[in-house]
Amino acid sequence: MSKSQWRLSLELLDTHTQRKMFSRKHDLDPNRISDLEDDISRQIALALNRPVTPLAAQRRPRHSRDPMAYAEFMRGYRLSSSGDPATLEEASQHLSNAITRDPAFSLAHATLSLICATRHFELDPASEWLERAEFHCRRALELDPDLPEAHLASAFLLWGPSKNFQHLEAIAELKRALVLQNNLPQAYNRLGTILAHIGLLDHAREMYERGRPFHPKKAVNHSIVQVYLWNGEFDLARDEIHAWLAENPGNKYPLYFAPHLAMLSGQVKEAKSLLDEALQLLPDEPLFAGLQGVYYAMAGKTDRALDCLTKACAIPKSFGHAHHSYYQFACILALLKRRDAAFEWLQRSVATGFACWPFFLRDPWLKNLRELPAFDVLVSSLQAKYPDHLGLL
Repeated sequence: MSKSQWRLSLELLDTHTQRKMFSRKHDLDPNRISDLEDDISRQIALALNRPVTPLAAQRRPRHSRDPMAYAEFMRGYRLSSSGDPATLEEASQHLSNAITRDPAFSLAHATLSLICATRHFELDPASEWLERAEFHCRRALELDPDLPEAHLASAFLLWGPSKNFQHLEAIAELKRALVLQNNLPQAYNRLGTILAHIGLLDHAREMYERGRPFHPKKAVNHSIVQVYLWNGEFDLARDEIHAWLAENPGNKYPLYFAPHLAMLSGQVKEAKSLLDEALQLLPDEPLFAGLQGVYYAMAGKTDRALDCLTKACAIPKSFGHAHHSYYQFACILALLKRRDAAFEWLQRSVATGFACWPFFLRDPWLKNLRELPAFDVLVSSLQAKYPDHLGLL
């Protein structure tokens, strides 16, 4: 490689026979990257004895032919999976630069939409991020209706607070994305999360497992802990939480699931310690305030439990997960034997996205609600609305 030239070396190895199936070297011309991609695709398909299908040949190029736009996209894409606001801001800027260079770069629009939707859901409820997410998703679909990532972005918007968690519509978009491209781990993981939230726990587990081969470490996504916890598989949940915390000690989700699991499994002292640690790290997280309220309700400390409920209601951060806070409020009030108010919060939880009826039947904190005829009606309606075949893919 000289200062003005780049060379690409490719090898394809059969891991079973340990034979080299394909080997090529190409001099790179920055102005012909897309043409080179097509040429390499044809050569690899020939080596595998799998010719490129007409559909693939007709599909729009995934990447921009502008080398500067492509470079900016790759810089942004590498940063796009971070949960850090500053890193996501940097990723957004690179992707915006790519779109400025090439306004028809549909994959850059779809990726930017995903970032903005994540920021809106997880970090900042300001309408700016939602509006940007919707604009770039719409633009990606206009430019390429068959772009898998555009349908993935659409699903992220449909399954969010601004659209009131449209489970069925989001599932349809994710299935569409996977028909177009079956190696999208984000699609499998989001399907797993949605299916878990509507009570199809076995199908949710299957979707998480299907995403495993496309993870760099071939590991299942940590969000499968939801399935384990809500299905009463506490040993599996504990192992997953420990692995998640070892990988990312400051992540709010394992910090939330750890005391939740301890409380459900009767480890009260451990739960208190884990809760105190979580609240020290993230004092303004409503999920922790609500869970602390459940802890005090279990201990019969009514005033302190209700104070936690009030505090959680007053915190706008993490509003994307409000349905889990509503569920916690239902548990607090059920434990305090205020059944009518508790059931109203449970209904609100269902109406805003959390409808995991098998967990409702299992959760010891809702025991007082399971005596209500209206509870049976609610569970039956959820079973009818979200039948088992929804998980088929």
